[in-house]
Amino acid sequence: MTLHAAARTSWQAMACICLAGAAARAEAALSLPRTLIYVDPVDYERALILETCELQGLKTVQLWSAPYAEMIRNRMVLNDEQIEHLASHTAPPENFETEWAQQNLEEFPVLGVLCGSDAGLATAERLQHVLTPSRSNGILSARRDKLQMNEALSAAGLSTAAQASISSWEEAEAFLTALPAPLHAVVKPRRGQSSLRVGLATSLSQARHMVNALLETPTSLDSSEVPRGSALLQEYLRGDEWVVDTVSRAGEHKAVALWRYNKGPANGAPFVYAYDELMSVEGSRERDLIEYAFSALEALQWRYGPCHIEIKWTERGPVLVEVNAGRFNGVDFKLLVDALIGYNMYDATLAAYADEAAWESLPRLPPQQLRGAGRLVKLVSSVQGSLVQLRHVQEVESLPSCVAFAPVYTEEGEAVELTVDLASVAGFVTLMHEDAAVVQQDYLRLRELQETMFEVK
Repeated sequence: MTLHAAARTSWQAMACICLAGAAARAEAALSLPRTLIYVDPVDYERALILETCELQGLKTVQLWSAPYAEMIRNRMVLNDEQIEHLASHTAPPENFETEWAQQNLEEFPVLGVLCGSDAGLATAERLQHVLTPSRSNGILSARRDKLQMNEALSAAGLSTAAQASISSWEEAEAFLTALPAPLHAVVKPRRGQSSLRVGLATSLSQARHMVNALLETPTSLDSSEVPRGSALLQEYLRGDEWVVDTVSRAGEHKAVALWRYNKGPANGAPFVYAYDELMSVEGSRERDLIEYAFSALEALQWRYGPCHIEIKWTERGPVLVEVNAGRFNGVDFKLLVDALIGYNMYDATLAAYADEAAWESLPRLPPQQLRGAGRLVKLVSSVQGSLVQLRHVQEVESLPSCVAFAPVYTEEGEAVELTVDLASVAGFVTLMHEDAAVVQQDYLRLRELQETMFEVK
């Protein structure tokens, strides 16, 4: 689903929600429901979070960050009622948080603030800092600016990639020519997500093209914390990429899932996702990755909430790719982790904010042995055009380990895009089985079918 489509889906859902009348608010205030503020409620994650909150008896107040609200206004045609609704559901600006809470929350105790987009992270951090000071993470742009992020980890003694922030090709060339030959350098925005506009340069001419493109156009909807006309260059880290999903409560960190990514070149892009494999914590390497992730959280002064931490296992051990502080895992992970671990990141986050006993019952690390093998496979479209038909549906669904098949493109006439990053994946297939060999066999067959899955014209 594109960013535009995700915003439209979430907007249509939120547009049905109206502020309660004064009498209803007064009656509700008597029971003082515990409240979580949810900034930028978008995509599938919205439904899962709202469902989990409802099961826990928690009230959610949904808001748009100013950058995301501006994107909705710019990309969608709204009538007067929708414009007014969007304005009334946009987060208050700095220094007006308390006044907004008094007008809109009555006496409802706010337990914390969740966030559903990269654009809303600074807003969510600020709201939690002001409205729930006992659970504040403080205000720290290094949690979003990848340059400052690596500087913070390096200052804490953690291994990090060599890097340079540049604002011109001359600055970029000086850094690149100092790297060991042959050239392999990552060119990326200082702020962003989902591998969007992240490139791998293997020549100076290639690097110059990437650098100039980044300097000309910002990537994140929220450019308030990163200088315009800047980009980040880093040494290329060789090794497997891993993810540690964590939740923190009062500075205590718990790893709720460990994943190994499989990425590779496709359609001219260097880092296209193939699958995420849920991993057990069975050896010293896995424990070292998690301890590195916890140390990264400490370096970024993180105390409350979820984080999605990407790490490369290199010849010198774990090295940071990025910390997505305040974000859940960017894919629909719930089915796999519920079945193979028994609890998930959403449950752990609500426990951290609202249920101390449930939090205490959660282990510090994921299990040493999972209940089976599982992968979340990303479908990669190598074609583009108007969909004629979706092929191989029956065979995919009959694969022994297939438990969910969710293609993005299903209707004739839909515009199929080339897959170049997470935002443009053509769908997801969840594979799960007691036997890891069955999962691997089904994965290989799935990749064969993928080549002709989307017939276009």
